[in-house]
Amino acid sequence: MIDEVGDNWYECFFQGINCEIWENAFPTYVTEQEVDFLLSELHLQQGQHILDMPCGFGRHAMEFSRRGFHVTGIDISETFINGLAEKIVLGKLNINAVHADILAIQLNEKFSGAVCLGNSFGYFNMDKMKLFVEKVSSSLETGSNFIINSGMIAESILPNLLNYSKNKTYKVGNITMDVTNVYHVEDSYMISNLLYSKEGKTEEYSLKHYVFTLGEIKRLLKLYGLSTLATYSSTTKEEYKLGDQQVYIIAKKE
Repeated sequence: MIDEVGDNWYECFFQGINCEIWENAFPTYVTEQEVDFLLSELHLQQGQHILDMPCGFGRHAMEFSRRGFHVTGIDISETFINGLAEKIVLGKLNINAVHADILAIQLNEKFSGAVCLGNSFGYFNMDKMKLFVEKVSSSLETGSNFIINSGMIAESILPNLLNYSKNKTYKVGNITMDVTNVYHVEDSYMISNLLYSKEGKTEEYSLKHYVFTLGEIKRLLKLYGLSTLATYSSTTKEEYKLGDQQVYIIAKKE
């Protein structure tokens, strides 16, 4: 088991079975419910432009587009972006799919809303997170909302750390995923080791996720002109509490 991973782990993480399992992990109704919630908090009119960064394989971007919005989806995974590009053509979707490092890309247009979903917030250390938040904030129109979803903030992880420390096995279709987690107390990050099995073939990946407190995230957002409006534990808008599995943070560009 690997208990140390470099900060650039994400550059080659999203490929192979690792991508395939996530494309099949969420039923359509889950995405539809989540987009219902996101749009209720973004307060947009059809035709306005949403930034989805990183966008993964595009499940939210595609649903946004189907509902009449223009979307820019950015991701470092060539596998994800190539697959999304094919779906855009087949579905005649209004999405600009960009293969790029979200820390390096220059955003030269303004957006009416932005989302960062699926535990992506925290892929980087604090210095790089500042760069990411600054990029998002500077690309937003004044009064626009930025929504973050994560199950990897301290108030979710630490009260349940014993559970995270146990080996877990998940099955999606014909793919089995074994997960082991190691939490590094001294620097507040989680190493997750993933072993995939599919039809006799195995692949191994490891990722590193920095764990920030909710207060740290709110202060980081505020530093770049984003004021937190609400924190929810689910798409049904229950208030987020210590120990809840995930958080949705709603912030507004001042």
